[in-house]
Amino acid sequence: MAATGLDVHLHPLVLINISDHVVRFRSAGRSERVLGALLGAQEGRRIDVHNSFELVSQEEPGGERSLDLDFFQQRLSQYLEVFPRYEFLGWYSTGPHPEEADKALHRKIQEVGANENPFALLVDADKMSREKASQSEDLPVKVYDATVHIEQGVATVTWNEVPYIIDTLEAERIAVNHVAKSATTAAAGYSSDFTQYTSGLSNSVVMLSNRIKELLEHMKEVKEGRAPKNPEVLRQTLSICQALQSVHPTALQEEFCGEYNDATLVVLLATLTKVCANTSDLLDKFQLAYDRIAFFSVAL
Repeated sequence: MAATGLDVHLHPLVLINISDHVVRFRSAGRSERVLGALLGAQEGRRIDVHNSFELVSQEEPGGERSLDLDFFQQRLSQYLEVFPRYEFLGWYSTGPHPEEADKALHRKIQEVGANENPFALLVDADKMSREKASQSEDLPVKVYDATVHIEQGVATVTWNEVPYIIDTLEAERIAVNHVAKSATTAAAGYSSDFTQYTSGLSNSVVMLSNRIKELLEHMKEVKEGRAPKNPEVLRQTLSICQALQSVHPTALQEEFCGEYNDATLVVLLATLTKVCANTSDLLDKFQLAYDRIAFFSVAL
């Protein structure tokens, strides 16, 4: 991957995962840098970083970091099995800029990963804490593309900063909004869009259930003669029953089976037509070969 023309789109889940990783390390009193893998999809020059997972590493006395390769391969295969469209894109860590030890780490990840040139994402955790206190909206996140040069048999790594944008899908926006507001819901007295949507849906279902129970009680009273028969009310009740029956699971199953059978019939008819055409072609070839054999037999 070259830095020129590279279009990097970071999705919110990656930033949330890295932030959670850093906070857990800080809460546990651990001072070493966090390390993780980045997953996503690449199409042409566009790269979408959708997800990430943590890596198990240990800092060596010389400053280099050793990776648990078995853990990396196992987690990577698990994620790719669930998300077959994703691929390994690179790695993330903390710090204001790449360090000298990151070059060896980059080459090691390049060897074990299925990406010839993974990129690096660095989060300046100290700057993030300072900007959080100052309520700054700038993200202390930088993306680097590594260029490997080989001179006289020695490989050197050069870091090139790559611009990026924050991209969100509709489902991601709802989830991020829910995560952002869930911590302040009790204090501020408001909820996220996700909570509002589920609460409204739940209230609608409860209200519908209560109204149906009232209709059933009314119909029982009419049937037993305790309530007068009102033709208009009975017609509206019948209309409601028919509307409910149209969304009943049995009705949906029957409609699905009907559409499935129709689609299967179309496929079988197409297959039958193709078989008939192949059979006709075979008969034509057989007749032509038979005519030639008969001609040569007469000639001899």
